[in-house]
Amino acid sequence: MTPQPDLSPDLDALPQPLLAAAQTARREFLAALEPLRGELFRYCRRLTGSMWDAEDLAQETLARALTRAAQSHQPVQRPMAWLVRIATNAYLDQVRRPAPLPVEASERAAPPVADPVEVRDALAEVATLLAPQERAAVVLKDVFDLSLKEIAAMLDTTEGAVKAALHRGRGRLADPDRDTALARRTAPDQDTLDALAQAFTAYDLGGLTKLFVEDAVSDVIGMAHEVGRNQIAAGSLHHTLVLEDAVRWRAEVRELDGDPLVLMWATPIDGSGPEAVEDVLRAETADGGITRLRWYYFCPDVLTEVGERLGAPYRTHGHGL
Repeated sequence: MTPQPDLSPDLDALPQPLLAAAQTARREFLAALEPLRGELFRYCRRLTGSMWDAEDLAQETLARALTRAAQSHQPVQRPMAWLVRIATNAYLDQVRRPAPLPVEASERAAPPVADPVEVRDALAEVATLLAPQERAAVVLKDVFDLSLKEIAAMLDTTEGAVKAALHRGRGRLADPDRDTALARRTAPDQDTLDALAQAFTAYDLGGLTKLFVEDAVSDVIGMAHEVGRNQIAAGSLHHTLVLEDAVRWRAEVRELDGDPLVLMWATPIDGSGPEAVEDVLRAETADGGITRLRWYYFCPDVLTEVGERLGAPYRTHGHGL
């Protein structure tokens, strides 16, 4: 019989001073990179084709960057290029897609002036149709106009492999049958989302808690990670409905690109400003319960894009650090 690992070692918990030091180091690191956060998001947005995936990739990039910085014995020169390299590698590590069928390459050039909506749709197609290496090559070349040598260095491959990836990727994007390959995410249950919005608006903490499955996960992106219904109730839900008394919240279900969202409208209690969207929630559901909830309160780039595209007034609060 294979021996089982000892799940009760002498170290029962990490020392609190150690956790505090790690949190302080993280805050200082993110504060130093704050001027680059917008450009990092825009790169991730172009690479993934989705504001949601872009935010996830940006967060993963920063987490990896902190680890890399802790392991580095040399100064980090050109930090934006350093972040782009980390983001590209993180993207290639995380994204897994079946290889699309090859098609003949097309020489068709893009129009000299592109409509923003067409650009956004094209980015979504890039994210859906192309394999990770192809997507990275196309974005780095066609959007950032990097040389084949620079792209090869970022992707840890050869210039010939980059040329091949560009050839395949551009061909797939020009394929007249590409629409058949575009797929949508499985949408969350509409009744559950409506119940979530109603419970938030009614400040019904108990009703909100019951909507989550026992082992649900809640991510306040860039700030907090909660596991389990009880932890979520005592954490993000309690903070929003009980501790946050400067605003009055109203939740509304809206749709963007076929993706249902919960907009969190806030009205300052002191009358200092009008009602505006201050948070956006995305839920995953199963069997009528919420399995995962993502909060974008500390994601100003996401809030800005959602607000502008929906024509809704919004307020951002920075990255929280």
